[in-house]
Amino acid sequence: MSATKLFPLIFSMSYNNLTACCIEKEAYLTQDATDLLTRGVTPKMITDLEAERIAFVAIPPNVVGRNTSSIGFSARNVQIKVLRKSINVVVGIANDTFTRNSAELKSFNVKGLSRMNANDLINICPNIILKSTLYTTKMTIKGLKPAMLTDITTESAALLPLTSATPTLVGNAESTTIIRRNAANGLFTTLKGLCQTGHAFYTAAENKLKAENYVIYDTDSKVVDRKGTVKPQIKTSRKTDGITATTPIRMKVSIGTGLQFYYGMTKTSAPTIHSVTVANNPNIFVEKTAEELGYSHEGGIIHLVIYNPNSDDAKFLVKIG
Repeated sequence: MSATKLFPLIFSMSYNNLTACCIEKEAYLTQDATDLLTRGVTPKMITDLEAERIAFVAIPPNVVGRNTSSIGFSARNVQIKVLRKSINVVVGIANDTFTRNSAELKSFNVKGLSRMNANDLINICPNIILKSTLYTTKMTIKGLKPAMLTDITTESAALLPLTSATPTLVGNAESTTIIRRNAANGLFTTLKGLCQTGHAFYTAAENKLKAENYVIYDTDSKVVDRKGTVKPQIKTSRKTDGITATTPIRMKVSIGTGLQFYYGMTKTSAPTIHSVTVANNPNIFVEKTAEELGYSHEGGIIHLVIYNPNSDDAKFLVKIG
């Protein structure tokens, strides 16, 4: 079964839109930090969201066949940091709620948290969830939110396959798909929880403008296919209307030696410094943003040019969006 079926996304927007949404909401959360602190949204939670976004962006894109042994271990270590931060948020609330030597605080059993490995972290998560649920009434006063416990559950589940199956994942062509999907789901869950708090706060305050700032428009971005065959020494072009500089463009050559892809001012512009050569491989897409291919709306560089510099026909598929 494919990774997409085994690890379905819990949101519809693209990865690029998810990270862009995070950046936007981080700005609002920071701006409204004083107001939202009364609802348990601490400055650390906002910086943790930023860190989780940065960690997600750092995970390599899911390009088939480009896995190395370092990817699995790196992704596992990133997820360890993400989970440890979420645990720290809840443990910090427990420290604020109970006295230092109290039985309640000791029952969380998180001594040496910074030194715990992946397995240790996974093993203590159920106890943290259990104790936090048991002491919900007291800890809620200090800022505990159900979303915080959901984060721990989600991120622990995401860490488990990275820990128990790292050697297998390294050789699996879909490993980075799994890693990114788990991280993306965790990031969306964190983002949604904070935005729900912000929206509820300003809705209650009858501030419609600020409440709107925390609405997440989770819509699927449309992916447009452009394909064709290019004769030797010939240039062709394809429409990419409605794109922006950050629009992802994935290119694949399934027949022929290879092709060059780039943006030009005309449909037959010569290759530029932004030209990307894509070799024949029916299983691999090379992904770039429109800007990386030279796109500039202001500069009139708006035509996606496909050039075949070789002596054989070449067949391509481009996915835009």
